[in-house]
Amino acid sequence: MEEKTDFYVAGYRFGSIEDAKQAQKEEKEASYFESKLRGKEVQNILAAYDNILDEKVFKTPVGWEYLKSLQDKIREMGMEEDYIRPIPMYVSYVHDESEQITTRQRIQPVPKKEDGSGKLRLSIFFNILLVIMVAAMFMIAVNSDNPNILNYETTIINKYASWDQELTERENKIREKEAELFTD
Repeated sequence: MEEKTDFYVAGYRFGSIEDAKQAQKEEKEASYFESKLRGKEVQNILAAYDNILDEKVFKTPVGWEYLKSLQDKIREMGMEEDYIRPIPMYVSYVHDESEQITTRQRIQPVPKKEDGSGKLRLSIFFNILLVIMVAAMFMIAVNSDNPNILNYETTIINKYASWDQELTERENKIREKEAELFTD
C-alpha cells in the first residue's frame, strides 16, 4: 500500500498530517469566530482580532486567510488603518540560494534513540562507587572510639569494665592502708 504524502485542507496542500490536522482545527475555529462576531460592532470585532493575534491562534495559511478576511471586514466597517495591526508571519519564506530545501526534506523522522549502553555503564560505575563509600562509612563507624549505633554496646561495656577495674583497685588500696593503720 502506498503511503499518503499529500494532505489537503481548504484548498491548501500540506506536507505532513500534523500540519493538515492543525489547518482543519483552524478552519473550525475560524467558523466559530465568524459565527460569534456576526452582527457585532467594529470595536468588538477589532478587540477579537487583536486577541486572536495576541494568543497566536492561527499558525497555518488557513487561519491567516481568515485573519486577512477579518482585517478587510474591519476596514470596510470604517476603522482607521492605524488601529488595525498587521498579521505577524513567523515563517521564513526566502532561503539562501545554496539552501535548496523543500518542505518534505525539512520534515525528517525523529532519530532513533541510542541503546543506552553508555548510560548503563555510567550507572553501574556510580552504583559501585556508592557501595564502596557506604562500606567505608560502616568501617569508620565500627572502628570509631565514639559510641554510635553499631558499637554502643561494646563501648558502654568497656566503659563500665574500666570503672569497675578502677573501683576495685581503689578498694584494694584503701584496704591496704586500713590494714597498715590497724597493724601499727
